[in-house]
Amino acid sequence: MEGLSVVATYDHAPDLHFARVSGFSPISSSDKLALLETLMTQEKLADLLQSFATWTSQHLPVCRMAYIWMEQRFEILNLGRGAYKQHFSLLDPKMQLLGQVDYELTGKLNPHQHRLLQQLHQLLINPLRLFLKMEEMDQQCRMDHLTGVGNRAHFDEAMQLSIEQNNRQPNGLTLMLVDLDNFKQINDTHGHPTGDRVLKMFAELLTDVVRGTDMVFRLGGDEFALMFQPADEFTALRVMVRLQKRLAQHPELKQLNVGCSLGYINWTSGMSAKELYHQADEQLYHNKNLRRDA
Repeated sequence: MEGLSVVATYDHAPDLHFARVSGFSPISSSDKLALLETLMTQEKLADLLQSFATWTSQHLPVCRMAYIWMEQRFEILNLGRGAYKQHFSLLDPKMQLLGQVDYELTGKLNPHQHRLLQQLHQLLINPLRLFLKMEEMDQQCRMDHLTGVGNRAHFDEAMQLSIEQNNRQPNGLTLMLVDLDNFKQINDTHGHPTGDRVLKMFAELLTDVVRGTDMVFRLGGDEFALMFQPADEFTALRVMVRLQKRLAQHPELKQLNVGCSLGYINWTSGMSAKELYHQADEQLYHNKNLRRDA
């Protein structure tokens, strides 16, 4: 659910005839079908949550809404601050947790409104379960199955998206390419199972030295990429220092004499994804040759 951050809008939501403040009647069959149709015809999880937030905020005093799943928090509605807060766990019929919804409310829910919200949650459960499964499958398609970091397809997509975001609202983007030194020798001397273990340990180390907003990818073989966003001119240097320190302290990698070469480029306006990668790659091999000649 990388990059999931949506704010509900109201332009295309059907008009439901739910009871609002006084009195209560169950959601009609036609309204249930309309809501389910709206939810199920969305293309992405973000769209599903946005549609649900739109319908909910039109009929209940909700001003902020967030969805929490797998220790990640995604803001899906922000219309200001509320005086009351409530939290609801979303459980399917088998009592499996599908996340939590946090609300900020302009007024405390009365019993009728509370029941209405429960009904809305019940209608959300099945579509949400389906979209979470699709999200999981999508993540698996983007993951390198040996190391657990992003794969080349994910890298290409993420880099293009990051450049588009910086074109709209620049906040800094740096690409770093990292290549293990003498990895073929490790495979030849210790065998491919040891080489696979080295790749896994190195990927874990890379993940540990970057921030939560940064991304790690394995492009293939022993080549990795790090994408820093937001970034300033010193972001890559700080990561490089941490990486070299952690690499020197890692007991198994140090024993196998694992080293790495790297190159990084700060994105500038007008630079394409291809140009950014090409310049970082040139810098990587320039530095690799320097290490080889030293």
